[in-house]
Amino acid sequence: MELLASRLTQYFLQREYITSEQVQWFQYGLVRRMMGFVTFVILLFPGTLMVGFPGAFLYVFVFRFLRTRAGGYHAKTSGGCFLASFTTMVIALSFAGLVTSHWVSSAVLAVSAFLIFCLAPANNANLHLSAEELAAIRPRLLVRLLAVVLLGCLLFPLDFPLANCVSFSVGAVAAMLLVSHWGFGVQ
Repeated sequence: MELLASRLTQYFLQREYITSEQVQWFQYGLVRRMMGFVTFVILLFPGTLMVGFPGAFLYVFVFRFLRTRAGGYHAKTSGGCFLASFTTMVIALSFAGLVTSHWVSSAVLAVSAFLIFCLAPANNANLHLSAEELAAIRPRLLVRLLAVVLLGCLLFPLDFPLANCVSFSVGAVAAMLLVSHWGFGVQ
């Protein structure tokens, strides 16, 4: 992926879409987005086997949508990050497939949203966010959290299995925040 990102960066530099000062940031951003896309697609396969494509897509989308602002557990390597995401997804979707009570799923959504509200955004040694940066991220996170909670609430009467996927995806983000808060991951 880094080779492809490097070639794309050189292409954009030659076409003068970016300047030489932007090369490192552009290439870094490309690698992150490419890895995010590949991870998204790879996680869809086991999720689809567990809850079907719509549920897997919704789970991974909500998880990534919140995680990008909330933070949480961060592994030292991209392989460790993928393993943590994969394990979390398998556990969360296993529970989502087992839960048949609207009350339980609603409680998971509410408690998880509350934990995210209280603990996020998380900082770590790789991010080095300042207090000002953390304060700037928080309002965006809260808007995303509100949107996801509203989506979950709208799905409860329409499609309970999808609502479960949203609830347990929010629960997975909350779990990652708790693990980080307890001192695990890159600190």
